[in-house]
Amino acid sequence: MKNPDAALVLAAARAGGALPPDRLPASLVAQADEVAHVAGRSLVECDCPWPAPAGALGLPGPLGRALVLGWSEAPVPEELGTYPVTRLTPTQTITFALCLAQAWPDPSMPLYPGRPFERAEILDMAGDIGLDVNFAKAALDGELQWLLLIVREGRRLRLGPAVAALPDTFAETMRRFHNLLPGPDVAPPTWEDEDAWPTWEAQDAPPMWEDEDE
Repeated sequence: MKNPDAALVLAAARAGGALPPDRLPASLVAQADEVAHVAGRSLVECDCPWPAPAGALGLPGPLGRALVLGWSEAPVPEELGTYPVTRLTPTQTITFALCLAQAWPDPSMPLYPGRPFERAEILDMAGDIGLDVNFAKAALDGELQWLLLIVREGRRLRLGPAVAALPDTFAETMRRFHNLLPGPDVAPPTWEDEDAWPTWEAQDAPPMWEDEDE
């Protein structure tokens, strides 16, 4: 990044999903964080495998520190209405909820980074609760990784830097409803109740497939 300023740092973090902090002066990171807070955002430092860009080909490298553009306590994207928001389909939402349940079994612990989990575990549970396994595979290998909600760590998966960027209010809400996360003993709503299932909203994301039947 040639001659970076605070605005360029924030733009790079937003566009790439994560930014290596060790390439930037600490004073510049602090300045960018101050600018972000004015807009209700914040720079969050977390672990991320490199290369980090969503959709990168090949196996990820070792974990390294990363800066992601997170949300402050308020406002959040749906309240602002000024940022493009992508909605996951119900299958993608439930698949992410399965990942969340595996990575975060103890709600008294911090949500991020959680523990690594096996892809096969998620697919087995998807089948057990009646979720289309092919769509769950597509979510695990595609959208959820492109959005950095999950990342690969060797042969396993873990929660991604986009989860670290979520406001604390998200974690507090999920703690209250942790027992409702889908798993072997908790099935999601039936497709007849699909309108009642909350959709996951991801900011700054590439377009999603809206119709799973196509």
